[in-house]
Amino acid sequence: MEPLAGAVLAGGKSSRFGRNKAVELYHGERLIDRVARSLRPFCNPVMIVANDLESYYSAPASLVRDMTPAHGPLGGIYTALLFSPCDWVFVKAVDMPCMSSEVLHALLALRGSADIVAPLYGEFYEPLMALYSKRCMPVVARAIEAGERQVVAVYKKTRLRTLSEKRWRKLDPEGRSFWNVNTQEDLEKLQWT
Repeated sequence: MEPLAGAVLAGGKSSRFGRNKAVELYHGERLIDRVARSLRPFCNPVMIVANDLESYYSAPASLVRDMTPAHGPLGGIYTALLFSPCDWVFVKAVDMPCMSSEVLHALLALRGSADIVAPLYGEFYEPLMALYSKRCMPVVARAIEAGERQVVAVYKKTRLRTLSEKRWRKLDPEGRSFWNVNTQEDLEKLQWT
């Protein structure tokens, strides 16, 4: 299998949560540690991309300071691609603590000549549980230079392959891979799963 790097994006402000959710506990483990650890069987290296790295020194991953911190997840993706020794990077948000390895394998199977492989959830792409090739770096860089902050804005300008919801639901019927923690209530609900 082609080498794959992993990138946990942890640069968000956690404004709805009220504090840095990456260090909140989920089943006795910090979210940042759980997500990084979940990537280790598939990705080498695993990187954590964030503006402030001090809280993550003990995390089981390489720490990479976001090169374009004012550009949100799009900047985090660019930074991950820039520092990746692999042609492909699996990007995962720090607030998505669950992952089906079958869904990741389905994404990987779609790579081919694509620049980006992303799952659809309803009518929307999930850009923070997707695969990005170094080939899309120039498009991402131009979007950042133009002040774009929406990750999916670059999708129309790249060779995109999509994992349909119908397909991934067969692998992850409850959609656990897509559950995310935006609020304290979200975290409390997830603790019971």
